[in-house]
Amino acid sequence: MTTQNNVILNRRSLLKGLGVVLGAQFASQLVGGSGLSVAMAFQQDSALRQLQLLSERQLKTLASMADLIIPQTDTPGALETDCHWFVDNQLKHCFDSDEQAVATVILNKIDTVALGQWGKAFYQGEQAGQLALLTALEATEDPFTQADTKAFKMLKALVVFGFFTSKVGMTQLLAYDPVPGGFKGSVPYASVGKAYSGGYPF
Repeated sequence: MTTQNNVILNRRSLLKGLGVVLGAQFASQLVGGSGLSVAMAFQQDSALRQLQLLSERQLKTLASMADLIIPQTDTPGALETDCHWFVDNQLKHCFDSDEQAVATVILNKIDTVALGQWGKAFYQGEQAGQLALLTALEATEDPFTQADTKAFKMLKALVVFGFFTSKVGMTQLLAYDPVPGGFKGSVPYASVGKAYSGGYPF
């Protein structure tokens, strides 16, 4: 199978999986343009796991968030699959300066709120407190605004995108099928179970 065909199949499986979690429009925005090619390049090159846009403290905040968004269960979670590094890389190469600023501002605000509530950085807090803070953020509760909630959802979507393009996400979360079947309309989602991945380019 050619590399081009691998990318097409991966894009289809990603859109299907991300569409269920995030919505079709948001999934298309993440995978469209250079999003998928940058994501795949990151997953195949460990040298890209270095600070590119975020500060070390912002990355630690993001790592704690990722651990709560997709925690480790019987498979590695977002933290173990380096989704925080993925988001930093994706923000640097696929988002404009205004969008990058939105991401850094919300990470700073999360840390500032944590300092005000606990007297310590977000990444140093207990998970219960971290989860309560992020829940308040997603619900737009004081001191967070609608803009803060929107920014958080963008980061959360990128964490999910990073997990779906990781080796764990593609081979353990998704049910692997090297030759996905044809189109079948009106199939109840409950009867499908996992979405299918069409290959992993490693």
